[in-house]
Amino acid sequence: MAPHAIHFIRHAEGYHNLLETEDIPDPDLTPKGKDQCEQLATIFPFFDRIDLVCASPIRRALQTALISTEPYLRSGKRKILALPLAQEATDTPANTPSDISRLQDEFGHVVDFHRCLAPYNDFNTKKGRWSPEGPALRARALELRKFLRSRDEREIVVVSHGNFLHYITGDIDDDGKETTGWWKNAEFRTYRYVEREGADALLEETKESVRMRGASGPGEVIGSAGTVNGKP
Repeated sequence: MAPHAIHFIRHAEGYHNLLETEDIPDPDLTPKGKDQCEQLATIFPFFDRIDLVCASPIRRALQTALISTEPYLRSGKRKILALPLAQEATDTPANTPSDISRLQDEFGHVVDFHRCLAPYNDFNTKKGRWSPEGPALRARALELRKFLRSRDEREIVVVSHGNFLHYITGDIDDDGKETTGWWKNAEFRTYRYVEREGADALLEETKESVRMRGASGPGEVIGSAGTVNGKP
């Protein structure tokens, strides 16, 4: 059975956002970014229903998950699942994950990195499955949606990145341009799987989510080809 809801979060402000450069290797969150995470931890309304938290293995996403989902982690009995499929789209230094040894040293006490091992142990190469080219990004987004759909957990949080979130949620055109508003730092939106003949792993933003972020119109349905409401 597919999860009841997937809550996607864009990471909070990193130093590459502040300095407007992609040349910083795997940057940290800024102090403002950490404040954004602490604020999110107070306003996110679904902690009593969350069964799993996943995050891109890029450090700012892991840091965002650690701070913003602290109520979920508070018992000390849960870990965040590092999910290479959720990493950012481009291959700049800021959007390329660090080596697994560094990540394990820094976050291994509270992050499960087993999905960064075979067959995903090339997760920071930005080649093949991880390529920044459009077809690879669409295929990776579909693989991520299928993986999440296969989980037994009922409600899941995924911390990812502004560009790749457009591929996951399908609001992107054939030229790789987003067709809806850009995700803000530390913004969350909620989606559910829906069934449609001839399509696979469709997601639809919930009306509650659309209303909470002040958008207009119904949620958008996305599918295996990265279409929006069934249209290219």
